[in-house]
Amino acid sequence: MSPTQLSPAGSAKLSLPYALATSYDFTGTNEASFTLASKVDATATKSATIVLNKAAFAGKVADLAKVTPTEIGAAINAQIGASGPDGLMGKVQVGISASGSLFFETTGYTNLGFDGAPGGTGVNADTVYLAGGTNRTLTVDNAPLSAPGQTAVDIGNGMDLSPGANVKGVVDAYLQQSLEGDAGAEDTGVRLALYFARKAPFLNSGYDVLSDPALTQVVNTVIGLPATSSATTSEALAKRATLIASKVDFTSFLDPAKVEAFARRFAAIWDAQNNTATDPILALFSNGRS
Repeated sequence: MSPTQLSPAGSAKLSLPYALATSYDFTGTNEASFTLASKVDATATKSATIVLNKAAFAGKVADLAKVTPTEIGAAINAQIGASGPDGLMGKVQVGISASGSLFFETTGYTNLGFDGAPGGTGVNADTVYLAGGTNRTLTVDNAPLSAPGQTAVDIGNGMDLSPGANVKGVVDAYLQQSLEGDAGAEDTGVRLALYFARKAPFLNSGYDVLSDPALTQVVNTVIGLPATSSATTSEALAKRATLIASKVDFTSFLDPAKVEAFARRFAAIWDAQNNTATDPILALFSNGRS
């Protein structure tokens, strides 16, 4: 498998596992604290610890007793900006995803140095980080609360996990997009496996699978279902969606290792069914394992 011209890499993206509530009460000791980090190049990782509590929202929201998801997103973006050039300022942005959860995305960053002009060395040297590429990643980990007596609040990342124990949504955008678009053109199975790996963390139901022909093909292959061409009525689709949900644990796809295991299973079945001489898909997910 020899990739041809590579398509531009997209941003690394990460959506927290759970949707936000309609509002949150930050009038007392309630607090959410997590560390957001992004690997910006081959050697550097930038991070910022986000603390959401009464002090963070005071004077910045309409009602401390009813802080909205939009206000939470704005507060996180403000703290990202306040982390400065040595943190995540200009490198990561946050929003609210279609599912109602906090959604993070890497962005391009340029600093022209002290003189504000392109080029230069020393304090005048430019700093440029691309939004995607082989290095850009995103991780979110729970962080300790800011002080004794604070009460942990879950804003979609869980609150009963120690720092470092939460799901790490690491996306290598360059690998995903270049292999899907280029190497995948040579092997449909490769394209399907990589596409599934990128989409899996956002799947919540059988309908999510059935709405996407590529995902449907991957899931059907793994759980042994025939094509869904006969499921043309709403009743038939409902039965198929229920059947898929009974055989696929969507919550497990929040764990990258579980996503990889599912993709590897698809790879083995696909290669066997298509009499592939070698195992190009398995090679992508093997990581040196047999």
